[in-house]
Amino acid sequence: MMELGTEKRMAGRLRAAVVRRPAIEPFVFVALALLYIWVVRATEDWLKIPFLTVIVLIPFASNFLHRDGLRDLGLRLDNFWTSAREVGIATLIGVIAIVGVGLLTGGGPNFPRGVVRSFLLYPVWGLAQQYAMQSFTYRRVREGSGRPVMAAAITALLFASAHWPNLSLTLMTLVGGYVWCRLFERHPNLITLALSHGWLAVLLRYSWPAEWLHNLRIGPGYWTWMP
Repeated sequence: MMELGTEKRMAGRLRAAVVRRPAIEPFVFVALALLYIWVVRATEDWLKIPFLTVIVLIPFASNFLHRDGLRDLGLRLDNFWTSAREVGIATLIGVIAIVGVGLLTGGGPNFPRGVVRSFLLYPVWGLAQQYAMQSFTYRRVREGSGRPVMAAAITALLFASAHWPNLSLTLMTLVGGYVWCRLFERHPNLITLALSHGWLAVLLRYSWPAEWLHNLRIGPGYWTWMP
């Protein structure tokens, strides 16, 4: 019984220590993600798989320790249409900007056969990224700073840093990340943001010149892309 009580106290102290410094967690997460992108990804699977597993588990562990509810994380339907209206307007502005630049540079839009599948499936990857960005990074930074605007800017910078050295993606994710954070603050809903993220990413890929985007590659793989 004494050992069980001691373990509970230690677990409680660990949780309290983590909760007191919420803003540290996203910086550790992004630092490990960058280490994976730039160093670990090129190694053997015996290192890649456990390293990537740790990175993936960090947001889930954070949500558990901070006792975040599904509504807090944006996994909800009650505000779907309210969020969809605002996210839809922002997405439409993004569409106009992306298509406009594409037409001016002669890049597109130039959709290949089967692009509908990309529009249907890429929001799933968008959901994973929005979860890491909004439900974890933005929430923890906002809790640490107490300033939503500052938290949105910091989150956008962290999100954009993971897309370096792809300058086009870095700039787009910097702007998009900030806008998505501000929209999430108003109406937390990951579904609408995932759709916005996925559709804009596909549109960007087939609208801008290939030499700008390098097939959306990031990290060292950006320089190994061949047209």
